[in-house]
Amino acid sequence: MWGVATAACQIEGAAAIDGKGPSIWDVYSRKRGSIDGGDTPEVACDFYQHFPDDVKLMQELGVKDFRFSISWPRVLPEGTGRVNERGLDFYKRLTDTLFSHGITPHATLYHWDLPQALQDRYDGWQSRRVVEDFGAYAALMGKHLGDRIRDWMTLNEISSFTRGAYGVGKPGQMAPGHSLASERDVNQVVHHALLAHGIACQALRASCPASPRISIAENYSPFIPVLEDPAGVDAACKAFRRENGGILMPILTGSYDLEWMEDHRDSLPEMRPGDMELIHQPLNALGSNCYTGRYVRPAEKPKGYEIIAWSPKFPVAGPTWLHIVPESIYWAVRLVGEAAARKDLPIFISENGCADSCEPDASGLVRDIDRIMYYRAYLSQLLRAVAEGYPVTGYFPWSLLDNFEWARGYSQRFGLVRVDYATQKRTPKLSYDWYRGVIAANRIV
Repeated sequence: MWGVATAACQIEGAAAIDGKGPSIWDVYSRKRGSIDGGDTPEVACDFYQHFPDDVKLMQELGVKDFRFSISWPRVLPEGTGRVNERGLDFYKRLTDTLFSHGITPHATLYHWDLPQALQDRYDGWQSRRVVEDFGAYAALMGKHLGDRIRDWMTLNEISSFTRGAYGVGKPGQMAPGHSLASERDVNQVVHHALLAHGIACQALRASCPASPRISIAENYSPFIPVLEDPAGVDAACKAFRRENGGILMPILTGSYDLEWMEDHRDSLPEMRPGDMELIHQPLNALGSNCYTGRYVRPAEKPKGYEIIAWSPKFPVAGPTWLHIVPESIYWAVRLVGEAAARKDLPIFISENGCADSCEPDASGLVRDIDRIMYYRAYLSQLLRAVAEGYPVTGYFPWSLLDNFEWARGYSQRFGLVRVDYATQKRTPKLSYDWYRGVIAANRIV
């Protein structure tokens, strides 16, 4: 699958149009100082109005698969109860338009835009009540959209919307930007998200008229051995299990990693009977949001490995956190089988990309050769995984459009297509033309 990826809150706009309720990001972004430049997702790319033209851009690009998310407060303004038919109709029109252009929809149920009503009612993800409400939302989407959508992702990046949003003794940097009293409280928020994933899997399978294909999009940490010898690979496996032991491992194996539990023995979440069985639902595939990774080597330490610190001069791709590590995409695939013992599980790259700072030249062309370099390097490593027989099924670069980049507002541009936010004009970048060549040739060009 050659596709592209987006998220509702980042592109749709229409934040208070046609009955949509506010999300936590609508409210959080209005807090002074929370978003760079005072930006909000109120208008964003106005995809809500412009989606027919944007689907044409996808068709011209040659993609046959489109990853997007459904805005929970657009279809359920209060989070539960009353259904907003105009919101549902938007996603029906979107999917019908995709089909008419030969493009398969891949829908994410939750890409961070929790209904503010649930945040007000019971503190959102801090409460176990969110699990039941998320399950009801998933069932509703399966009932109304399951005849159109076969490919579903339950959640996007649990660690980002939990650990990124809830700090210990200080506010998190993502909505709702709360401060919690202890690490145990944060781990409890994560546990609720894991339960929500499980119940959504069950709800979709019970409500969709056709058998759904279910996955989750996770930004788990890949680890790259400095030396790819048996000891180095063993160190990478140990790091993978332990450092991903609180989110990915319970999803894939049905239990928190024992060494991760030892690391958090004083801050483990409350686990009720049946919780781990609910979290460990069968998956049709795993989505990997892979941007970067960490280098690791064997070490005579209790953990048996050492994660190498970054040099201040190590190259980054836009944001300071986005270290350029092409091998990360290979190890993100390989270690699911080798470290998590899930060689049976197909993997697709649900996100991969970088930010550019290129302005259009006199002819209007955005010469984002840094993005082309990044994609070519990462795809070369993904090709290695394919050549070695790992079950790679697709690639969804982030993102189709420049968009609202969360706490960074509109200051970072991740799109294959440039968006002029003042006029909503779309301009395909040089990377768009390059990716079109990749898709047409079905190889790295």
